[in-house]
Amino acid sequence: MVATVPSPSRATLRTDTDEPRRGPGARFRGRWRVALRYGARDARRHKGRTALVAVMVALPVAVGSFAATALWSLSYAPEIKIRTELGSEFTAGLSFQGPGYLQAPDGSTGLGVEQRGPVAVADLEAGVSAALPAGSTLHRAAKAQLGVVGTDRRLSGTALQLDLEFPEAAAAFPVRDGALPQDGEVAITASMARQIGISLGDEVTLTPNRLAADQTTRTATVSGLLKNTQVIDASILLPATGPLVAPTDVGDTAADGQGGTQPEPRWFVTGDAPVTWEDVVAMNKLGVRVVSRAVLSDPPPDEAVPFYDEIPPESLGASVETWGTAAAVVAIALLEAVLLIGPSFAVSARRSARSLAIVAANGGTVRTLRAVVLGTGIVIGVLAALGGAVLGLAGTTVLVSVLADGFVLPVVPWLPVLAIVVVGVLLAAAGAWLPARGASKADVVAVLAGRRGETTHRRGPAVVGAVLAAAGFGGALAAGVAGQAMLLAAGIVVGQIGLVLACGGIVALLGRVAGRLPLSWRFALRDAARNRSRTAPAIAAVLVACAGASAGLVYSYSQALYDYRNQSIEARPGTLMIAPEAWPSPGNRLTTFDETIVAKVSELVADVIPDAGDLTPVRVLRTPGDAETVRRVDLVLALTDMQGPGMSSGPGGILGPVVDDGALVDVFAIPDADAAKDALRDGRLVTSPWGLAPDGTARLSELGVDSATDTPIDDGREVTAQGTAVGELVGPSILSLPLVPPQVAEANDLPVSVGGLVATPSATPSRAQVETLQSRLDDVYGETEWGGCIVCVGVAEPPQLTSGWLTTLLILGGTGLLALAAAWIAAALAATEARPDLATLAAVGAAPTTRKRIVAAQAGTIVVIGAVLGLTSGIAVGAAFVLQSRFRYLEDPTWSVVVPWLPIAVAVVALPLVAVGAAWLVTRGRLALTRRVAG
Repeated sequence: MVATVPSPSRATLRTDTDEPRRGPGARFRGRWRVALRYGARDARRHKGRTALVAVMVALPVAVGSFAATALWSLSYAPEIKIRTELGSEFTAGLSFQGPGYLQAPDGSTGLGVEQRGPVAVADLEAGVSAALPAGSTLHRAAKAQLGVVGTDRRLSGTALQLDLEFPEAAAAFPVRDGALPQDGEVAITASMARQIGISLGDEVTLTPNRLAADQTTRTATVSGLLKNTQVIDASILLPATGPLVAPTDVGDTAADGQGGTQPEPRWFVTGDAPVTWEDVVAMNKLGVRVVSRAVLSDPPPDEAVPFYDEIPPESLGASVETWGTAAAVVAIALLEAVLLIGPSFAVSARRSARSLAIVAANGGTVRTLRAVVLGTGIVIGVLAALGGAVLGLAGTTVLVSVLADGFVLPVVPWLPVLAIVVVGVLLAAAGAWLPARGASKADVVAVLAGRRGETTHRRGPAVVGAVLAAAGFGGALAAGVAGQAMLLAAGIVVGQIGLVLACGGIVALLGRVAGRLPLSWRFALRDAARNRSRTAPAIAAVLVACAGASAGLVYSYSQALYDYRNQSIEARPGTLMIAPEAWPSPGNRLTTFDETIVAKVSELVADVIPDAGDLTPVRVLRTPGDAETVRRVDLVLALTDMQGPGMSSGPGGILGPVVDDGALVDVFAIPDADAAKDALRDGRLVTSPWGLAPDGTARLSELGVDSATDTPIDDGREVTAQGTAVGELVGPSILSLPLVPPQVAEANDLPVSVGGLVATPSATPSRAQVETLQSRLDDVYGETEWGGCIVCVGVAEPPQLTSGWLTTLLILGGTGLLALAAAWIAAALAATEARPDLATLAAVGAAPTTRKRIVAAQAGTIVVIGAVLGLTSGIAVGAAFVLQSRFRYLEDPTWSVVVPWLPIAVAVVALPLVAVGAAWLVTRGRLALTRRVAG
């Protein structure tokens, strides 16, 4: 029976000399003043436990504050935008986009161009000057991509050319060493100079990018080394007399430098008057994008921004889905932290039981005892959270300074950082809450007499937990099939909370069936069942960590299989492929090979790769891209209620439909090769399962397209033929399918041309051979206006299924650390509480190793129960996420649940072995006897 010492009433204790009450909050203030003082002394007294809890609290706070500050300082802070776009002196930076342009206040995004066509730069500058505030000066600059060639290395970068004589320019481009460039000179960043091996005074060659209209190379002397972070990320700085010549007209492609063929005009504004939002809107009407120092520092309200009127608001469902999933992940992570911290406070409460009993015997109420234990958590939490925030901010300072090439203080988002600190304090308080409740209900007489009071446990939490776990995980799987991310996240959180609540009941059940086990395991299980308030949080911490690990492994392996299935089989590995693009594009009408091209390519291949063997022409169903009318032939999908696997092709890949009589089946690595050859001989199409109808037919669609406008000129037609399906429905896709028998193409008058060449070399061509051949082909046939190849060469590679061993190692390693930390903390608490029992065993003749075996069994009990439950439940969690990816939109069968049984089995076996072994090694076998009070 539990006996408590009632605290005397205030009326009984108050005397005439007592001071009057100091208001309604006096009792509350007094209670917490005592609690916080006690907590501070307790933290100083137990330095090891304090350090453990402090690390657990400080680590997430440090990571959170580092991430928040780094993200804000490097991406979103207005101060950073000003530094990278305007430097220290410019009031605004301008670039041309097109008339009617609308922009966000920071200039990062925009939309809407009312008209196309060239605009004279002189007229544009006149309009901009009129829109700028009085006293402003407009400075023109030119921006382009240039290559800098040193002694034997070349590096490309963004070049900016402008008048550097005015003071604002000198301040905007800080020089680390040397001086700003004059005529015939150039300044480059220190990192670029280091990479190409040059220094001050060296001569370099400036080469234009290969798309530039002017391909003249020039030499210049390096006059200065710039800091690595410059305005608009310029790594090359040129004087006004430099080689860049800005265009006299700008059009709708000026934003990327006339498609890369000419330098892009830029302007910078100087002056005392700020460029206001009204000025920005006026210049937007001229087609100019503006980054204004004043607007970045003091952005306008959303209703004054026309750009926002054109952007549809994000749906509530999408916002809830995005933030709900993130909130679920954060909630589970915080739950894990609380479960890890809780046993440490339980250790403290047990060790301080006599002190707390004395407080109760001298009039301390239940609230006072609870506050005393909570006070320890709050004191440690405040100090650890503040320390973690300082560490996070210090780390951000180092990162920002390294990236800025000099000491720079980060821009701290104080509100998010403060919120993270508060969360850290709440973590510590939440971890101390259950131990505080237990301490406030202790049997004061038994504690003061040196006895342990009897404990009672309710079955309700275990029953409720089992129901919540079943409902949560079942609901998560159902939500995954329904594609509802928010319900999926809610189900996972509910399921995990249910398992945490059920841990006590599971331990009690196992304690009842422990009679046939050896002494150490029987003792450990029954001790765990008797002290569930200490054991259940540790098991729950292991459970949550292992559940997250197995869920991550299931999703990671399923993602790897999904990625594999969405690759394409181009040809047999090692096959040399040479082909043009399948469809014409601006500046490239070559989509097929004639006899002249075949002969020339064969000559180049024989010269560069002598052992390539004979080149085999591959006939495809398409017309030459330079014809007035291009005939396109495609496979008509028979399955339209699901999403098929993706299709990818490297250089030289040949896209079907391919005309073949069976000779190329092995070259293109067609699955079920014998069946495919038989089908082609019998006049049947060979297609993927996606193209075969239930009646065994496959359809091809032919459409005429005007090559000049890329628009259809007829309604097209369909060709139906008997077919045979090869390969898997879920992929990988086969690039050359469908294969069309020659007789089918001839009978239906389908256009046939040579779409590429293949060869089977005796040895796989080296990378150097492939690059050399590509360079020779580019010399003959040129490049697209974007710098791509017109006739491309490649070597077929098989689809890759990533092993994911590094991900597996990281997941299992992190899980192991969390699980073992929880087990060892709980084992330390168990050893503390079981000390009298262990002393009794030693007194009656138990071997010295008995204590070591019992402590090891206590750690093993926690890890075995938590790992089995966690890894099992995590499989359901991972499967739910995979199902959500499969059914999120149209069903995608390339997503399948993959359970990595081997890593999970290794975790089930290894975690308990490590926990038991480590606990056995660090536990002393001999124990000094202590005096016990009978009763």
